[in-house]
Amino acid sequence: MKLTVKFKILPTKEQEKYLQETLNEYILTVNSIVQAMIDTQCVKFTSKDIQANLPSAVKNQAIQDAKSVYKKYKKTNKLPILKKPVCIWNNQNYKIADCLSFPVFVNGKTKRIKVKILLTDTSIAVIKSDDSKY
Repeated sequence: MKLTVKFKILPTKEQEKYLQETLNEYILTVNSIVQAMIDTQCVKFTSKDIQANLPSAVKNQAIQDAKSVYKKYKKTNKLPILKKPVCIWNNQNYKIADCLSFPVFVNGKTKRIKVKILLTDTSIAVIKSDDSKY
């Protein structure tokens, strides 16, 4: 069973600044990792290898995204350059309660920020799968 929750975030001006910095840094990081993969022909990176102002869990997600972009490059021989600011926090990085809590880089350190969210009754969808593991 999968649970999908849609909500709108309502960040303060300061939180919006941190989010924008994180989004831009994430895209720059993914593009630089892809370029490093092309230059070295090596796809094994860890968050320790990456110099970016991102929390290590987000760096690891950037590495996974870069591997995906690199695979696409290997198939088509065209280097895609990501431009749209985006960042991905996986289910190990964020928490949803009455607000959304996730890590960002603040003043040289990783810090969790809590952003208000707008959640409606129609925002939750439960998708049942045929997996009988549970």
